[in-house]
Amino acid sequence: MIGPRTSLIVLILAGVLAVLPPRSADAGEFKISPIRVDLSADRPIGVLNVSNPSAAALLLHLEVQAWDHVAGSDRYMHTRDVLLNPMIFELEPGQQQLVRIGLMRPASSERELAYRVFIREVPQRAKQKRRQITTVLHVSLPVFVAPREAGGPDLDWRLEQAGPTGLALWVENRGDLHAKVLSIALRGPNGEPLAAIDRQIYVLPGQSRRLDLPGHLTDPDEPVTLTAESRDGPLWSVLRLVKNATVEGALR
Repeated sequence: MIGPRTSLIVLILAGVLAVLPPRSADAGEFKISPIRVDLSADRPIGVLNVSNPSAAALLLHLEVQAWDHVAGSDRYMHTRDVLLNPMIFELEPGQQQLVRIGLMRPASSERELAYRVFIREVPQRAKQKRRQITTVLHVSLPVFVAPREAGGPDLDWRLEQAGPTGLALWVENRGDLHAKVLSIALRGPNGEPLAAIDRQIYVLPGQSRRLDLPGHLTDPDEPVTLTAESRDGPLWSVLRLVKNATVEGALR
């Protein structure tokens, strides 16, 4: 019996967007430039360049959705604020396609607006082989619409005990532009490491993100030092555990 042939295809997007699973050996790949789109009242149209460096033809479908945070997690919603042209196309090997992104609503005067473009490979059944599992590419990239008068992000942090073996780190952005946090580290009063996050996190303006971390504070009254790296520079804050009566009762 001949087993399935698989290889790892990595979508090269410079620190981007998604971690891709192993794919079949005859599957394709695509590249996108740029990896984020910035629109404004003065620049309502952007362009993506999608190219196919592989040896297989690709059928791609694009969709844009509004993006915000609800209960600390990302939420995506149907929108007509931003249009894509074309939304579906085929790329032959070595071919490239320009995709235009157009803003169809006025820019906000208060806060930045956020969207995401989802790019999905459409499986082509005629090219699939029997007894072969085909995993299609699926990535996304952010689209930001600047407000008419922009200031910047303003992050506020809060630490909670989330059950007996976990911590919940909340970050609220009180500014009018998104923040992009690259890494986070928490340390105890003596400098001992408590938890760390080594991945990119967007915090949209006027909204909050919840980051779940393993760990439990031996002394909940002791301060915790937070250090982080962001696109706007290093961040630092001293936190104390927020006491939650519901959580405390569950821990007793």
